[in-house]
Amino acid sequence: MPVEDRRVDELRQPGRRDPAPPRPLFRERDGEGAGLAGTTRLVLVGRTLFILALVLCIALRGAVSPLVLLGVVCLVGVSLAVGALSPPVAAATLRSYRLCILVAGGLALYLVFQSWSFLGNPFANPLWSRVDRLLGADVAAISVAPATTRGALFTLVAPFLVFSAGLALFQRDEGGVVLLRWLTAMGVAFAVFGLLQVAFFPRSLLFSEKTAYLDSLTASFVNRNTAGTFLGVASFAVLTLALRPVRQGEVRYSFFGLLTDPDAPAPQRRSAFLMLSCLFAILFALFLTRSRGALLATAIAYVAIIPFLILDSGGSRPPAVKGARSRLAALGRPAAVAVGVAILTLGVVGLFGGLTIHRMETRGVDAARLCVYWSMLDAIGQNWRFGTGFGTFESVFPIYRSAGCGAPGDVFLRAHNIYLEALLGLGIGFVPLLIGGALHIVGNFVAGLRRRRSMRVVPIIALGAVALVALHSLVDFSLQIPGMAAFFAAYLAAATTISLGRGRGSATSRRP
Repeated sequence: MPVEDRRVDELRQPGRRDPAPPRPLFRERDGEGAGLAGTTRLVLVGRTLFILALVLCIALRGAVSPLVLLGVVCLVGVSLAVGALSPPVAAATLRSYRLCILVAGGLALYLVFQSWSFLGNPFANPLWSRVDRLLGADVAAISVAPATTRGALFTLVAPFLVFSAGLALFQRDEGGVVLLRWLTAMGVAFAVFGLLQVAFFPRSLLFSEKTAYLDSLTASFVNRNTAGTFLGVASFAVLTLALRPVRQGEVRYSFFGLLTDPDAPAPQRRSAFLMLSCLFAILFALFLTRSRGALLATAIAYVAIIPFLILDSGGSRPPAVKGARSRLAALGRPAAVAVGVAILTLGVVGLFGGLTIHRMETRGVDAARLCVYWSMLDAIGQNWRFGTGFGTFESVFPIYRSAGCGAPGDVFLRAHNIYLEALLGLGIGFVPLLIGGALHIVGNFVAGLRRRRSMRVVPIIALGAVALVALHSLVDFSLQIPGMAAFFAAYLAAATTISLGRGRGSATSRRP
């Protein structure tokens, strides 16, 4: 008998087990209730470093200091290395994870290319030839400020690292919910500190003195617009947790069901009221920022998603009740709660949002910003191929600034339009990067709308958050603040994990 046949017969003998497949380095237990009990120590270490990095980003003025940003990137990098030992299991999530790392690496190499100076550089900015003739400077780089472009590398790459680490460390539905809870806690803490700041210490930024926007809530950030965008995204994180259906035995309760059904479990009812209070506190703080752009973008995003949330609310409801009168009462209680919350919100707007609304009415459109945008178009037209170097707006803009842009002594550090500033810094390559990234993110959430049933609220609300940030980026630079960008990237990671999780067509593993 050949050796191969004898070996096969031996393996087929009764009582003999087949060799086990190789085990992963670590794995997490499936199920909604697995939580920390199903997470290995290594993953817990990675999650701890990840959360610590986010807290530092938010607490230390948005990590605008290069030293703080370096520490944050190191923490996120280590957490990403831990997550890389067991990348996402779901095929679609794994695809996003790999694509994000690839884009981050490509952007880092491109910034190095922009800041690389060598003799005879055919792509060098024409400005350097003039400098060479006048001063004899031996520099030939794409970037007009190579050191600035190299220094901006971490600012550009950090959100991609946060998103990738979030996908790897917070897998499956339970992992995404854990991350959402942390983000909610950060958002509520930010709002509460901001309210205390306005009431008791308006000149404090937690660990430093506040010198600007003394009449507005900024919490630990310097700029009120950044604080407004942060609070808007935080409100969506709270809303996601609040509207997520809660299962108790064979019954699945909706958020309004927990608020209105007297037979709902007491712990879940308390949690629902707590979520409502957190949402109210965050929106209250948002009004006190007096940020026109953030308030308007948040309002548009809520108006866009509320109809879809109402349509989806039929998917999870309290136990069926008998009788027409009982059914009418069951339908009327959620409506009464909704009306009550709306009246309360309008009251808060009338009492505390008057300054913001008055600012919208009196100032309207900022003429100086429109002038900056027109000047930016001229600068982009002359540097459209490779850009002027990422992060060089402050150095380039004075060359193209129109005479009527603000007062003569005004200094513009940002373009107040992320798209125009990125296009100026990166060149035409930014356009396919922006379109491809937006389509990928939105595509993930659209896939979640098709796959998920009970968790469909997650992609719906996530699309609203994307709309909020995309709209506000037209008139502000919030995503250029590392703390804000990292928080938003972490929220996208949690929403993506849940959207691409279990459901029809999901490739998520269900092994024990």
